[in-house]
Amino acid sequence: MGAIVDYRAVLAELRAHLPPEPGGGAGARRGSLRWLEGEMRARGAGGAAVRNIIYRDIGTAADRDTLRAILAELAAGVGRSLPETSAVPSPTPLPAELELLGRSKKRAYRQFLAGVRAGRAPRLVVTGRAGAGKTVLLDSLDAALRGAGVPVRRLFLSGDVSGLLGLAASGSAYAQLAAAQAEAARRQFPAAGALLVRVTDDLNFAGQPPRRTDGSVASAARWAAEHLLSAAPPGLAVLLALEKADADDLGPHPPETITLHPPTPAEARGYLMARLGVPRAEAEELVAETGRHLDRLSLLVRLRGGEAGPHMPALLADPDLQRLIGATAALAASTPHLPSAAWAPELLRAALGTELRQLPPHARALLAGSDALGWTPTPALRAAWTGVAADERTRALARLANLTSGECRPIRLAALAALQDWPALAAQVRTSPDDARWLPPLWPSIRDGAAGETRDDLAGAVVRHSAGRGDYHDAGLRDALFTLFGAARPPVRAWARVKLAESSLEAGNMTAAAEQLAHPEVAAVLSAASSAREPWAVAACADALLVQAALARWAGDLEAATRAVSDPRTAVGGPRAGLWRGLIAKDAGRWDEALAALAAVPASSPLLSARARYQEGDLRLRLGQPAAALSALRDATTRLEAAGAGEEERARVLARSATALRRLGRPQEAQAVLGHALALLPPDPRRHADHVPRARLLSEGLPVLLALGRPDDALAVSARTLTLLEGRSARPAEVRYRQRRTRYRVALAYLTRGLGGAYLQPLLGPVRDHPDLRQARTLLDDLIAQPVTGSDRDAILLFDMLLSRALADPDPAAALASVDRAVALAAHPYEGGQARAMRAEVLLRSARPADALAELNRAHALLRRVQPGLGDAPDPGLQAQLLTLEAASTLSDGVPTIQWLRAALLHPALAPFRAGVWRALGRALEDSGEAWTLLRGLHGPRADALAHLRPGDALWLLELGETGNELP
Repeated sequence: MGAIVDYRAVLAELRAHLPPEPGGGAGARRGSLRWLEGEMRARGAGGAAVRNIIYRDIGTAADRDTLRAILAELAAGVGRSLPETSAVPSPTPLPAELELLGRSKKRAYRQFLAGVRAGRAPRLVVTGRAGAGKTVLLDSLDAALRGAGVPVRRLFLSGDVSGLLGLAASGSAYAQLAAAQAEAARRQFPAAGALLVRVTDDLNFAGQPPRRTDGSVASAARWAAEHLLSAAPPGLAVLLALEKADADDLGPHPPETITLHPPTPAEARGYLMARLGVPRAEAEELVAETGRHLDRLSLLVRLRGGEAGPHMPALLADPDLQRLIGATAALAASTPHLPSAAWAPELLRAALGTELRQLPPHARALLAGSDALGWTPTPALRAAWTGVAADERTRALARLANLTSGECRPIRLAALAALQDWPALAAQVRTSPDDARWLPPLWPSIRDGAAGETRDDLAGAVVRHSAGRGDYHDAGLRDALFTLFGAARPPVRAWARVKLAESSLEAGNMTAAAEQLAHPEVAAVLSAASSAREPWAVAACADALLVQAALARWAGDLEAATRAVSDPRTAVGGPRAGLWRGLIAKDAGRWDEALAALAAVPASSPLLSARARYQEGDLRLRLGQPAAALSALRDATTRLEAAGAGEEERARVLARSATALRRLGRPQEAQAVLGHALALLPPDPRRHADHVPRARLLSEGLPVLLALGRPDDALAVSARTLTLLEGRSARPAEVRYRQRRTRYRVALAYLTRGLGGAYLQPLLGPVRDHPDLRQARTLLDDLIAQPVTGSDRDAILLFDMLLSRALADPDPAAALASVDRAVALAAHPYEGGQARAMRAEVLLRSARPADALAELNRAHALLRRVQPGLGDAPDPGLQAQLLTLEAASTLSDGVPTIQWLRAALLHPALAPFRAGVWRALGRALEDSGEAWTLLRGLHGPRADALAHLRPGDALWLLELGETGNELP
């Protein structure tokens, strides 16, 4: 039992008994309308509903119950009971749209529902123009009847209904057409329950007008009344919702008809205020934009409330909504590369062909977001895509396919694929080959939709893109590759075999790569006359020659590799062939040729030019040009990101950049860059994952930790690295090299800890032995004795090991033997300078300063050859090593030596090494007998103030203070 409350009488009674507010009643007074609105909002109800309920008796059942509860609490607080008028049973709550909007809809709802519940079979007709609420009424009845367990059949008869009703073929006579229409209508009657039918005035049957039983033409309303209402079987409840109907339309014995009217402005405003909780001004603005259209008002309320129930398909038949649904469905199909990203307003405008704000509010409510943050589809909008009108989606796709700006290229390609315009898609990729980066997500539809040469062209583009990234194990590449194996033309199949050979090469399976090159189809394109080859054959020939060059390079036959890569037929390989020429020249020690070939790779090929810059940076590091190397590597990083390169490749370049930073004396920056690289390749817990890429990064970071003076951390990381390298890998040769390189760095960790400082030049060898130094020598001796291939990188690693072996040995004679082996291996001036500097260090430890100076002169001469014609300073670390050794060799000259060293260290590139230079020279100073005499001659009384320190510490403190450096 409920109660009908006279709210105005209740308020008057309560206000008369409320005590005065303490303190003058600041804020809303208890019992006032403002206070009631605040209480409603605090309880999750609509504050705007208060005035509607009290003065207009309009409000939802939930809002009424909340207000009554507030008033009951207020009454109890003053010792009163809530007065009631006549207590009557509460009627069954109406749906909010009907409860708030119009008596005619309430009457139709209650009358039809009551008849069905009473066991009768009511027959009712409702009429009204668009927006009067016919769809809302049918939806409400549908939900209520189904909730009561009544079977419901819904029909929406609009336009051509021949397919919907299953119209059978018939003759052309009017009587035959009428009979077929009548039979189609009879098949729609359910065995029991209720039939709810919405009919529009444009009803037709494959272009034929509706006809009465006698064959005469009838209006849509007359046809529905005759065939769906009057002809309905007994016991079936029927409600017809018509746009308009007069007395003639409904026959000689018309059923009861209720005319529905659109909501008045006041009803519409009150409905929005009650349901959305918006103020009057906003509600009026929404009504002005939406119109007094109940379907749209109801949709607006439901969408803003996040509802997307079974009523949505009928509501989404709105023309404005169909336009938005088609445009957003096209956008979703055109952005597979950004499946969860918000759409920029410019994209929405392109798809819609107009500004979003020009759509009415109920349409805009299907999107969430803003112009600033982007727009995302609501769940209701996503659900509507399955029923999108094909013509709306096609028009939007055509608009998106005409976008020309660079950032819209992937959208254009996806739109062309969604339109299944395969020739246009292939033409776009031929015009801009780098656009192939956006094809992988489209490949499944390309494979299933395209055919013949067009499919071959697009499959080739997919393979080239993934192969260019080194993603030979990508599922899309493999699928496209095997699609090409089924091509009708032999040259296409030959090209696919060459790409399969490339994938074997990448996996380190050289035998399989050679077998693919030996296939008769590949041999045919390699031996065919140039004039007889088509484009696929020309490309296959060029790529096969590059694979031959790679195989020869791997075998150490650089002469054969050079012949293959210099073959004129590789010219069609374009930038890729140029990159390979640079790589092979680099391995062959033809430095100038390598740099020229790498520099010639054009920026118009972003990925290949990025790789060329990476190789240039790597080469410049090897040649002793770390500043130029860092510039090239940073440029490579930028280009790789712009080209959409894979995480592994980007991480590899970042790790090399960290090495350049370490060589420049900036280990903190190097550690940060290495952290970015590791973030690109997080740990992979899968048992059979390829851990080599991450292990490579961890290994490259070990010297950075040592430069930071953290040998213990380096040992811990090396253990994790070697564990990762123990797993199975498709690249066994790479794993063996990385294991050897990591174990060498373990030896460096012991060397660093044994020397007692950071692994940052200048580095001076020990004068006495240490357990860590003995461990370093043991590891290095084992590694140096291992047989290795004659590859370029193995030779470089052996050179570095020999120099480290000399640095770890306190016995000058043994150290000198290691250095002499390194001198013999030096392949270019920078390596020669490194070896001569180490030889000078060992000679200095042997108390042979004159011989050490002679070696230093040779090292300086070699270092001057490192940068011919370039503005980049030579390796500052090696420069700091040479300056330290020269100063230590000439300490007997006294003050002039220190003054010369001060001037030399003013070069900005040497700033990170200054403290190390003075500390190392301090060690040499303590070995001389005149340390304090020299310090006093340089610094006077300031030296006496530090007389409690060792002379070496006094030197670096005084010199760093003298030059204005910040002390660490």
